[in-house]
Amino acid sequence: MVRFHWHVEQGMSAYMPPDGITLQKDSKVQQASCEIEVPGQKETLPAILTLPPSYLKPDKVKEVGIVLGHGSNAADWNGKFLTELAAALASQGYLVVRCYCKQKEQRRQRMFEKALDAAATSPFARGVTRWLLAGLGNGARVASVVGTKCRGTIAGFALLSYPLEEAEPMPPGKGRRNLEATPGPPDSAGPLLLLQPPVLFVTGDADDLCNVPHLRRVCKEMQSSDIRFVVMKGADATLKPPQARSHNPEIVQNVADTVLEFAEALNNNSLHDSSLPRFVPDASDEVPAAATAAAITAAAATTAATPATAAAAAATAPGTAEVGSATAEVGATQQGNNPDQAMSVPEQQLPAPEQPIQESEPASDMDLEKQTDEAQPQLSAYQRHSYEPVTLS
Repeated sequence: MVRFHWHVEQGMSAYMPPDGITLQKDSKVQQASCEIEVPGQKETLPAILTLPPSYLKPDKVKEVGIVLGHGSNAADWNGKFLTELAAALASQGYLVVRCYCKQKEQRRQRMFEKALDAAATSPFARGVTRWLLAGLGNGARVASVVGTKCRGTIAGFALLSYPLEEAEPMPPGKGRRNLEATPGPPDSAGPLLLLQPPVLFVTGDADDLCNVPHLRRVCKEMQSSDIRFVVMKGADATLKPPQARSHNPEIVQNVADTVLEFAEALNNNSLHDSSLPRFVPDASDEVPAAATAAAITAAAATTAATPATAAAAAATAPGTAEVGSATAEVGATQQGNNPDQAMSVPEQQLPAPEQPIQESEPASDMDLEKQTDEAQPQLSAYQRHSYEPVTLS
């Protein structure tokens, strides 16, 4: 028997074993188990494509595909909750992809991107043109980080139990020696401030990692064009009843219906007609200016975007102009109101005319090469290339 193999990009491919497709009798959807061969990694990345019942007809597959990330427990990737959620979405015509990665969160971000690439270039996604990035727990944080730098067209984000109160992991390169000098952000608000497509938040009223008033204050500062906010009663950080061993079928169905309605609105470009509660700020959602500036700085430092992109995001974020104006005004007050006094320079700081200027030694070729490399923006593979889905004749 021959396995089904497809090319993703240079040095990367994916394949499905001969017995990789199984039918779920209750939902009529099919699960395609596949392995993704990632460059520079010995082991393959396990993934599951949940296919709609009519996946062989491209016109029966929705234009929006869905990437669903697991939480801190990697075993949940194929657990009851995410499996039923993927089946509920696929039964309505959506292609859903999940992947398994038990490594640290920065590594999971890269694997999340690779799963998106493999799904987008597979023959099953011939009719998919946009993607909805979703995740549970810190899988929602992974989705929000990846969404700012991936190559596919992002239709929106479905963030389930976003761990807002959990400190965002330090980015690669921040060693333990620099941890005390440059401490990381105290929460995970940073990635949310860079999101521009529509966002759906689904959180439980008993979620100790996502305080609802705190999340509302962060939503007020987000750049997203449309924010929907749904609170599940009697659900904790895993969207289960507190201290329960398994998920409540009613809560699972409510979550599935909520995400499905959001996906349908994105697919039909009718989010303005959606009945999902839309976030509307009020007086209780005010955020201190210092907290806003710190969150924007942390978001620009932890994202994998280029320096130009980070600067543009900080400049266009709500509240940035007000913070900058306030800082400039305080600086002018400290210097005094006399412009001549503010611009004056002590005479002893100026070099004497007769003092000879010492010429510096010419830079070596190695130093010039190092300066040139540092001046070049570090572009990721997602900013250097772009992919197009495979079209079968």
